[in-house]
Amino acid sequence: MAALCDVVTMKLPNFFGESGLDRMSERRDDDTWLADLVRAPEALFVPQWRTRSFVDGIDGDAPRAAHLTTPEIAELAKEGADFVFLGYRDGVPYFSIDVSHLDEPETHPALTGRGEFADIRDVSLFMPREEGGMLAYARAIAHWHSTHRFCGRCGSTTRVESGGHVRRCTDTACNAQHFPRTDPAVIMLVYRGNKVILARKKGWPEGRHSILAGFVEPGETLEGAVIREVMEEVGVPVTNVRYHSSQPWPFPANLMLGYFAEAQSETLTVCDDELEDARWFTRDELMEEALAFRKQPTNVSIARRLLAEWVTGEEP
Repeated sequence: MAALCDVVTMKLPNFFGESGLDRMSERRDDDTWLADLVRAPEALFVPQWRTRSFVDGIDGDAPRAAHLTTPEIAELAKEGADFVFLGYRDGVPYFSIDVSHLDEPETHPALTGRGEFADIRDVSLFMPREEGGMLAYARAIAHWHSTHRFCGRCGSTTRVESGGHVRRCTDTACNAQHFPRTDPAVIMLVYRGNKVILARKKGWPEGRHSILAGFVEPGETLEGAVIREVMEEVGVPVTNVRYHSSQPWPFPANLMLGYFAEAQSETLTVCDDELEDARWFTRDELMEEALAFRKQPTNVSIARRLLAEWVTGEEP
């Protein structure tokens, strides 16, 4: 049962929730400072390719973010790879470098033999928390850049400013600034007595269930979103909505806000077209090893943590 409980006792931030970086936002508008920093011999660069991050040691038991140095990225820079200043950690400036223009990035001379591009959801459980957090940060902002190359106001192209944290419209009559987008979503463990609701989405692997979740709508409170989403998905009214913690979830650009909520009915009616089914699970069922591995969400998700704390009695 250790696999389910290991996230409970440590009281660490959720996965992807810490990077150890000082983002230095107060200096990101200083183009001269940034130009010197990107050429600094101590600077390190974190490659990002489309939806995947560059990881070293992926076949071992201690994968880490793979870094490139300033001389090593020279050719990539000539090819037009985009940089984003991530921040300082332990006196070292970190940048992400987007190599999505390459069809086969791992064959590039700067990258070959240095690591592999992987989905960080598959490897972050085994990485230092700060490494996984930095890669999640780089992934999120790379996705934002890829989807905001044109101004949403007038349709003109945009250019990068502030070390990659702003895109500005190139039409001087428009001159709109665009900032990285994060979509808030609530994720809630709904319980009643000794039982919890787990649902299954269409297309998920056999046996996989998770707790309920949904996006926050404009003009809506977070608590209101919890109440609405539970009713929309399984037809159950809830009260006693309580915040637990949050988790950056860059798949592609979400901030998950975790809650516990108490069900006022045990009658489930699957109302959401995305769900295949939903049912009640008892603590005893979830404590069984087979269910712990088959029916729980991925280890790095806040859903896993909420379930683990409920199962072990840290939350009602």
